[in-house]
Amino acid sequence: MPELRNLFVLRDIHANRVNLIMNDYAAGLPSPLSFLGLGDFLARRLKLQPWSASVLPILHAVHASEGRTKPEMENKSNVFTPIETMEDMVGSVTVSLLINLPGCESENALARALTGCRIAGGIIQNDEVKVQALTPDGSAFKSIRRGYAMLPPEQTERRVISKGDNDSLAKIASLLFPVERPAGFGWIVPAAVGYHLLEDPEHAPKRTRTRSKDIPHVFAEPVLGIAELVSVRNRRLTELSPEAFASAFWHWDAREDMLLGHSAYFSHNTFNDVTKEV
Repeated sequence: MPELRNLFVLRDIHANRVNLIMNDYAAGLPSPLSFLGLGDFLARRLKLQPWSASVLPILHAVHASEGRTKPEMENKSNVFTPIETMEDMVGSVTVSLLINLPGCESENALARALTGCRIAGGIIQNDEVKVQALTPDGSAFKSIRRGYAMLPPEQTERRVISKGDNDSLAKIASLLFPVERPAGFGWIVPAAVGYHLLEDPEHAPKRTRTRSKDIPHVFAEPVLGIAELVSVRNRRLTELSPEAFASAFWHWDAREDMLLGHSAYFSHNTFNDVTKEV
């Protein structure tokens, strides 16, 4: 995990129409990977090193919207008819985001860069987001309103990941929903934690109408894992040393055919078992 040198908090961000479907296996909360996407977008907008941002989302409120979205209309034999759509799960969220952007020295520049940004597809509604520099240790949480930080799990046995095979999905389900929950079980949730690449980026064919001319477009499958929600008032956070504090942040880590949002998920002893099939 890179050292945190330029740490800021983006306070009380409000966003609507946020996508709460993380992937094929997890829904109900904004994906931690969506915050990494926002961090990378800010880094590129500020002309900083791409993929250098690290983030720690803090959820203050998440409200799922009810009902279906308006279906699209399709022209069939000169008659427009609605196309049946799947139920969307979107909602409004209030979050704060701890973000480390190496090379960013200005709170004002970061605040300006947030103009027009989105979180998981939902447009940020604030006219102005308050940005403040922080000390990179557990004291950073003491000035933040009540909420839950979304972290990789502390316990090694909870760092199992799955690409969708039955055995690894069953393992994750057994961890999330044990027959009996012991004292101190905590609040753990299924989460999108990365991608399994189906193509080699160096040899993937060039494709038209992609978002970037410089970044190769490759097909990938979602990777499911477990995240932990911890209160910002919990001593596990407020008393973190600078080293432990830095290790709690999400940051892209690419190894072989896996692109994960935190290096902790590579450390689980069943990693090779759930990825060797492809």
